[in-house]
Amino acid sequence: MSLLLIVDGYNVIAPVAGPGRSPDADWLQVERKRLIRRLCEHLPESVRQRTCVVFDARCPPRNRAHQYTVGGMEVRFAVEQVEADDLIEELITQHTAPKQLAIVSADHRIQNAAKRRGAIAFDSQPWLDALLEGKPQLAIVVESASEERAGQGSGKPSGGMPQEEVERWLREFGFEP
Repeated sequence: MSLLLIVDGYNVIAPVAGPGRSPDADWLQVERKRLIRRLCEHLPESVRQRTCVVFDARCPPRNRAHQYTVGGMEVRFAVEQVEADDLIEELITQHTAPKQLAIVSADHRIQNAAKRRGAIAFDSQPWLDALLEGKPQLAIVVESASEERAGQGSGKPSGGMPQEEVERWLREFGFEP
């Protein structure tokens, strides 16, 4: 199954947390955790299963794998690349159905790489705003989390992950909720 969504992680959290905005030394880990929680809460399960969030490897989580899964989403740190943009470009280039792929990044380099392959690129801040309003933007139409939840009795998969499950996964990978 190929990816539907690639999120340039630090690019999405940058507008809400900069180095000068928090006295907490672990602000970056806190913001990564917040982004992962938001994605788990607002993306339908069928999309989470086909989502990859990419972060630069400059500050990967201590004592954790550089690639793991949280709530069905793949989380990767670009440890073998100079920066996350390089890994994102590789993922775009290797994608077998790029017209079904959405990329979330304000970085013009990434947006151009997506467009060259026929993928759709969304600017980070408007995309995050739409996600938090319950309207995740993708390249293709999928059921929203509320539509999936409404279909629970019809045998459709459940939608958003319960808060307890999100917190369990965050703890599993070293993030305290």
